[in-house]
Amino acid sequence: MPGAPQLPSLQLARPVEDLTASRKGNKVQLDWTLPRKNTDRTLVKAIPESRICRHDGTALMSGCSAVATVQNGKPEEKRKNEQGPAVRMKYIDRLPVELGEKDPAGFVRYAVETMNSRDRSAGLSNQVLIPVAPTIAPPEISLKVEADGVVVSWENAEVPAPPKGLAFRYRIMRSPQGANAYIALADVEPAPDGSYLDKTFAWETKYDYRITSVTLVNAQGVNMAVEGDDSKPIETFTRDIFPPAEPTGLQAVFSSVGQKPFVDLSWAPNLEGDLAGYNVFRSVDGGEPQKLNQKLVPVPSFRDETVVLGKTYQYSVSAVDLRGNQSPRSSETTEAVPLKE
Repeated sequence: MPGAPQLPSLQLARPVEDLTASRKGNKVQLDWTLPRKNTDRTLVKAIPESRICRHDGTALMSGCSAVATVQNGKPEEKRKNEQGPAVRMKYIDRLPVELGEKDPAGFVRYAVETMNSRDRSAGLSNQVLIPVAPTIAPPEISLKVEADGVVVSWENAEVPAPPKGLAFRYRIMRSPQGANAYIALADVEPAPDGSYLDKTFAWETKYDYRITSVTLVNAQGVNMAVEGDDSKPIETFTRDIFPPAEPTGLQAVFSSVGQKPFVDLSWAPNLEGDLAGYNVFRSVDGGEPQKLNQKLVPVPSFRDETVVLGKTYQYSVSAVDLRGNQSPRSSETTEAVPLKE
């Protein structure tokens, strides 16, 4: 091609810029994208391998202390001057236990170095800091569904004292059954015996619960959390067999408009989130209570327009939830309908 002569490319891929690292237990997962251009802006032809670099301490690495080598595989065939698709890489490194035993509040740094076919590189990737703090074993849990929520409890757990600069927690986790989409509900202080009440669930739903141990690190000006192992997941079905609370504060007041007598009832509203309504009961002169409403009463008030002059009535109400669970009837209140003068 006409133009100024150009030096041949050294095929030095640009350093990785998007390395991330996450730790769970003693496993550290590294993820990065292989560079697609060289330092001279030409397209990368091949990156045979990537070196995993790990260095004890918080100081930045000046060179690679390789603990493993990852073969990147053969690149996809592409036309000349055509940029290939981004290739994501992954590697799991196991932290030696002795690192946490030697310096519980210490750290290691990770980086990757991409090598060309001549075993040369353009330098290290961005560097990521990971704590070497020890984690504790999670407890075995049991579940119980109660009216207020799902009780997650455990017994006889081993909870060692945390080293200086560390704190241990139990992270309560929940997922729809079989979905493996756990969300964190709360972090609680670990204890040999303990429990947690989950009030954020939905009734008539299958869930998996587990506890994940967590180590909080506050050392050398760094605040981080390290997840440990998970307890064995326990499943439950939140069947609603729990009725609402018994209504309170029932009052009855006789009135009449023109020639038509009636009794107005009112009571304190129930506060359950799944409340469907109320039933109203009436008995005459101490007889058997009969339900007055055909449909659930949606508000805490009711007008009885079927009263008869000269009768004395006893009223009570019950609350009903969306699944048909009915509370006990409230205390009765009495109201007399006088005869006209």
